[in-house]
Amino acid sequence: MKQDSPEYDVSELEITPEHEAKEQKQKEMLTFNGIPRFCCVSLIDIVHSTKTVSTIPDDKLGLFYTIFINNISKIISENGGIVVKNIGDALLYYFTIIESEEECILKSMHCNQLIRENRDELNELLEENKLPKISFRISSDFGKIFIALSAISRVSDIFGPTVNMCAKINSLGEPNTAIIGSDTYIRTKSIHDFKFNELKSKKITILKNTYTTYNVEKA
Repeated sequence: MKQDSPEYDVSELEITPEHEAKEQKQKEMLTFNGIPRFCCVSLIDIVHSTKTVSTIPDDKLGLFYTIFINNISKIISENGGIVVKNIGDALLYYFTIIESEEECILKSMHCNQLIRENRDELNELLEENKLPKISFRISSDFGKIFIALSAISRVSDIFGPTVNMCAKINSLGEPNTAIIGSDTYIRTKSIHDFKFNELKSKKITILKNTYTTYNVEKA
């Protein structure tokens, strides 16, 4: 005669530390929604950041990054951009399409110019706190991104070739300039607020193809 399986009260089962650690790890994992979005991605990176940071006392490093990140993030947010995260001494952000691709790119360019114009004010604030002045480069590109959601963060991360390209071209710009890649430039035909100068001596090669970049200035 088959005996009935013993019944267990699940509420009385012991939750081991290993089980809790596994659950926490699962919560921290990123989840990709699998739906690509087209956005204008930007990256602002401090020039010679390693040398600059090495001159700052440990007890003032936090203040240095607080001033830099908060100052730039405020401009981005006030102009419709979405700040994703800081990567070392750089800040990643993007603009989504609301009306059109051109409108998205235009907002991004206006925001980047405002950041450039705000540099003197930012450096004055750093000097007031006896911190070194900084220069930075801004790079932007338009294209496909994927959004990753995290169970423990309200801010979604972004991934994809556009993010990678934006990071690759950043070092091609001169200090305190804003540059864009070819994928952005080909969509700027109706934008007359800015002028674009090809960086002929500064290009990158990807799979034997040359990717062109352009300096952006107000018209």
